[in-house]
Amino acid sequence: MANKESIAPFSLTASFQPSRLLIWPIIAVGVLLRLLRYANGRSLWFDEALLALNIIHRSPIGLFRPLDYHQGAPLGYLLLVKLATTIGGNGELALRAIPLLAALLSLFFFWRVAESYLSPRAVPLAVALFCLSPVLIASSSEAKQYSSDVALTLLLLWAATKLADPGLSRASLLKYAALGATAIWFSHPASFVLAGIATTLLVGAYSEHNQTLIWKRVLLASAWGSSFLLCYFLAADQALLHYWRDSFPPHPLASSQTATWIAGAVLKMFDDPAGLVDFLGLALFAAGCLALIRRNPTSASSLITPIGFAFFASLLGRYPFEGRLLMFLAPLLLMVVAEGVVWIAGKFRRFPSVIEALLTVALLFRPVSADAKEVVHPTRREDIKLAIRYIQAHQQPGEVWFVYHWARYQFWYYDELYKIAPAVVRIGKDCGTDTTCYESDLDQLRGNRRVWILFSHIWIGDGLQEEDMSVQYLDRLGKRLDRFSATGVRAYLYDLGQSGQSAPR
Repeated sequence: MANKESIAPFSLTASFQPSRLLIWPIIAVGVLLRLLRYANGRSLWFDEALLALNIIHRSPIGLFRPLDYHQGAPLGYLLLVKLATTIGGNGELALRAIPLLAALLSLFFFWRVAESYLSPRAVPLAVALFCLSPVLIASSSEAKQYSSDVALTLLLLWAATKLADPGLSRASLLKYAALGATAIWFSHPASFVLAGIATTLLVGAYSEHNQTLIWKRVLLASAWGSSFLLCYFLAADQALLHYWRDSFPPHPLASSQTATWIAGAVLKMFDDPAGLVDFLGLALFAAGCLALIRRNPTSASSLITPIGFAFFASLLGRYPFEGRLLMFLAPLLLMVVAEGVVWIAGKFRRFPSVIEALLTVALLFRPVSADAKEVVHPTRREDIKLAIRYIQAHQQPGEVWFVYHWARYQFWYYDELYKIAPAVVRIGKDCGTDTTCYESDLDQLRGNRRVWILFSHIWIGDGLQEEDMSVQYLDRLGKRLDRFSATGVRAYLYDLGQSGQSAPR
């Protein structure tokens, strides 16, 4: 597909290039970084715990019902993770096994897809950007569906190379129709990728004035569309859409405020999920689009149109155009950016290799630096089990545990996993911005000589830092005996046995 000499719109064959010798070492580094992240043993963070509670507390049939805690995940993904926990238990490693497997497969999928869509010279850089992406590495060992989204995006892009063949047999057409219809149940954003592929195929068929081919591709798109509609109406969660309301463009759409939002969202996309310096990423993406459109409009359309469909869904208020929910776009963005580097370098008659090398260093500096830092100092986001273990190591009979309201989901998960079972556990109230409510809740702890206060997923906003406010009040209410701190979590031990009246206001 990437070569001018290719007869078919897509081709999985690429002539051997010396630069291909770089691919295997790059992929090996990508595998190692993902395995190290998986093995670092960090706690489930807030979002992971919410999904994990649904998976471990439900039967496979129960996963067909809407999830608790306003969680959203494809049914196929949920069933795969349920199978992993049935085999390997309910620990973090089992919950994260499917995302890791998807991430490792994606490394090889990406290479093959990049060879099909890009010029040979752009492939090593694209593979390096993908393998070394800190965002993709982080998602590879989180008990969420985003790594699976990436893997299925790449699988569908590979399928598009086959579907572009006008002589595709009926049996093969049915096979790819089933693949796309099934993918939607394993990855919600697969719908955008399929919409882009279907649009590309239909435009190609109409341009050739081939009625038989048009009808084949209409039937293919209809199968995918029917699967999407069924999945959408079964899985839609209005409360979840309300939660993501800030990730949709403001109304009216024809306003300067909306234009500013759109510009910011597009620019931010190159920072997260692409993991690039945003302005540089955008500029190189624009160059890559131009290069691909000029050389092979079919490949350009397959890589670019899914972005457009995702953005259109955001305009309609149906899909958030932000962060991890755009993870599936990362391989598309990185491929086009790599093509942009080669195209720009080729415009310099003198020293094109120097320009390409400079742009490559500029692109890779940030991810390589982040990866090196992660290897030396692994990230342990909201590592609540460290605080729980500290409390267990220092607890005494008759103590009370007070769990901050946003920490309750992680606590419930680890309470069940580790059989913590402290004598008395109180879950704090979510009082919003009402400090009097929080203080009244803490007043219920008075009279206890040893009370552990456990914080995680600490809210800072609306003019209130809930941990600081709570600790300041507890310091007035009693005597602080101990404190433990780790990334995103805190544990405090208080003697509140001497407090009779409410603390002074």
